[in-house]
Amino acid sequence: MKLQISHQTNYYYDEMAHRSVQYIRMTPMQLPHQIIHQWNVMLPKVALSQKDGFGNDWLTLSRKEAHNNLQMQASGIVEINTDTERLEDMPHVPYLLFTVQTPLTECSEGMRDFAAPYLKNPSHEQLKAMASALLTKMPYTPNATHVGTTAAEAFDIGAGVCQDHTHVFLGCLRDQHIPARYVSGYLYDDSANHMSSHAWAEAWLDGYWYTFDISNQLFQPSSHVYVAIGRDYLDAAPVRGVRMGGGYENLYSQVLVSRLS
Repeated sequence: MKLQISHQTNYYYDEMAHRSVQYIRMTPMQLPHQIIHQWNVMLPKVALSQKDGFGNDWLTLSRKEAHNNLQMQASGIVEINTDTERLEDMPHVPYLLFTVQTPLTECSEGMRDFAAPYLKNPSHEQLKAMASALLTKMPYTPNATHVGTTAAEAFDIGAGVCQDHTHVFLGCLRDQHIPARYVSGYLYDDSANHMSSHAWAEAWLDGYWYTFDISNQLFQPSSHVYVAIGRDYLDAAPVRGVRMGGGYENLYSQVLVSRLS
């Protein structure tokens, strides 16, 4: 399946910023089940291109001139194999790395009690059942959390978005030493082309990575475009950075994913 993707992100500041550095992960990964036919990232100026420790394409944008906005446009054509059921491991990133908790995924007692019935004998079917129960426990609710909300906090709130679902799922699995990783990217949905960036979890079972998209209850990467992987949101966020000045910021972001063939 070929997908046309357009991702526009604009930050507007209410004061002038004097310096800023942004780390941008908006380029899909080259994977066996995913072919990048065309991709372009338009930025205010030339950025340094490199790869991070997880193999994600990473652009570093440094601005020393005064500015009151940051505008980014990523677009291109990606083809994914819709018959893909699971992914093999990446040789440069050992799967055991993803057993380590982070401050965003740390497991609470409540999370541990919730996950216990499903993780006594963890299997693909048991983890799917846990993903279903988690969505019931934490209905998808925009604006209930923010990017810094931890898994334990979101679980206590009982609501969240794809980032929160993923963090809770990862935290529960890692608590039982099951490797689990965070994935950011895009999702094709033929009923709603306009979407924001998406996030989902993957768990290491029987020598493969299996997809657990809790927010949409999808368990194969047949509609997912991989942009970045990591231990949590901070490793795979589309944009992270620092600036001097600028005051408050307003964010406008829109993603359009449409099918070509």
